[in-house]
Amino acid sequence: MCIELNSNINDENTAIEKVKNFINKHKNIDNFQTKASQILHSVNPMFFPILNGPGRNVYFNLGINLPSPDKFENYVECCIATKSYRDKNFPEFKNYRVIDFYGSRYLKSNDKKDKKSINEKGDKNYMNTTEKIGKNTILFGPPGTGKTYNSKIYAVAICNGESIEDIKAKDYKTILSSYNDLINEGRIAFTTFHQSYGYEEFIEGIQPLLDDKSGEKKVYYDIISGVFKKFCETSTKGGKPKPCVFIIDEINRGNISKIFGELITLIEESKREGAAEAMSCILPYSKEKFSVPDNVYILGTMNTADRSIAIMDTALRRRFDFIEMLPEKNILKDLVIDKLNISELFESINQRIELLYDRDHTIGHAYFMPLLNNKSIGMLKQIFRDRILPLLQEYFYEDYNKIRLVFGNNAFINEENIITTKYFKDGVPDGMLQEKRYTINDLAFDNIENYKAILLKKG
Repeated sequence: MCIELNSNINDENTAIEKVKNFINKHKNIDNFQTKASQILHSVNPMFFPILNGPGRNVYFNLGINLPSPDKFENYVECCIATKSYRDKNFPEFKNYRVIDFYGSRYLKSNDKKDKKSINEKGDKNYMNTTEKIGKNTILFGPPGTGKTYNSKIYAVAICNGESIEDIKAKDYKTILSSYNDLINEGRIAFTTFHQSYGYEEFIEGIQPLLDDKSGEKKVYYDIISGVFKKFCETSTKGGKPKPCVFIIDEINRGNISKIFGELITLIEESKREGAAEAMSCILPYSKEKFSVPDNVYILGTMNTADRSIAIMDTALRRRFDFIEMLPEKNILKDLVIDKLNISELFESINQRIELLYDRDHTIGHAYFMPLLNNKSIGMLKQIFRDRILPLLQEYFYEDYNKIRLVFGNNAFINEENIITTKYFKDGVPDGMLQEKRYTINDLAFDNIENYKAILLKKG
């Protein structure tokens, strides 16, 4: 089996027609597009673009809507779509390498004017970055790193077809306004998983209802759709389906197998409604046929201090993309209280926590955000005494020696040697009692010097 192609063919349409005829004769070949596009491009780069791997993302970023690579017969359509874009925007070029170069240059560019000029040459959806964000994505990181905060930014970006960077550049009040409008339109929904959350709340279940129409209150049972099933049903109503986002906060705190049930397979991108390997199932209670719409994005958040990714449900890990949210010291870089740089304080604490515990248990910048509006020692005390100290007590199981190390052995925690004979006249066997007693020194939190003592030594 071979395609008769060589560099002597000087007519692009003839070359594409030969590939088309080959496809019609050999439709049983699996993954032809992803396997063959690089080979064809190397044989004749004048006629055939590279359509697999990272190269495909370049085309999406240029606004070229290529058909799915899963179907054998779509390769010719992809060639024609790419050729059309090239001829329209770069008529002086007669090969496809220019598109790779141009797309790469755009991706590396931070110049908004350059982006605008590129967008004007391309498709109106050129800035649409929903192709970059997976249909199933989890924002994960330590506490206070802005996972829930960023979930709203991601949701608005997906629904409006804008880049994450462009959404972040807007005032947060504007983002919240768009977010709330999209909730009211039914394009964004939000839920939080917890230990008691189940299939009945998420997909469907039998629930007791109260009938008081006749004047007598009677209890009856009915099959009620859960929040995710309702969202999927409403997301496909109306005209052309628009991107919709279902946000699951604290996704790792729920029992995934119990909550998703058979949908753990259906949420895969390749198994969604309209995909090449689309699947559906018969729901156990309603006996209805159900599939997950292709326009529904599932966006989860996960606190790594609660549970590491390494011990998460394997089925969940395999079906989701993970975007890490880490503490951002630059957000606090201009924050100074009584000559104390809060960014340096923040970094000093986290470097010690990472050494004494791990990176998943570092402290997020959100803990220090109240200082932006209230730059006082009183607010700093409240943050350390009421939020950071209890968190460290939980992390280290009240091992105050490690907590003292995190604080640079400052005066926040008093250390006192225990004299056993003071309490037990005959003493106690070795190892039965702890050797030291630790107490919280509330007054120390009022002194700025104790916060400066936390800073790592420079040099």
